[in-house]
Amino acid sequence: MADQIEITVGDVNDVEARVYASVRLASASSRPDSEAITIHGTLRGPYCETARTLPAVFMFRDMRTTSPPTAEALVPDPCVWSSELPHLYQADVVAQQGEFIVAEYHGTIGFRKK
Repeated sequence: MADQIEITVGDVNDVEARVYASVRLASASSRPDSEAITIHGTLRGPYCETARTLPAVFMFRDMRTTSPPTAEALVPDPCVWSSELPHLYQADVVAQQGEFIVAEYHGTIGFRKK
């Protein structure tokens, strides 16, 4: 698809991690502009071969007042990535305008403290 979703990791600390999904529109859409673009999806994890933490599901919540359209997932008590424990999270996000899917993202991310 010409449109894409960009995944960014915001603040990461011992209490929570914030993950954002923003849609970047490549050009004017052929679909009617009267319908707003909404973003929804899940963030699942952590996954690590040597971890004893059970994976959980965190929902991306549409932040309707932002431009570009953005959704946020809040991960409490995040597991950070390291070479010893490479914790990863699976992100699956869809951006829709009415019934039309305008962008999708399916991939893995890791958290690191700054």
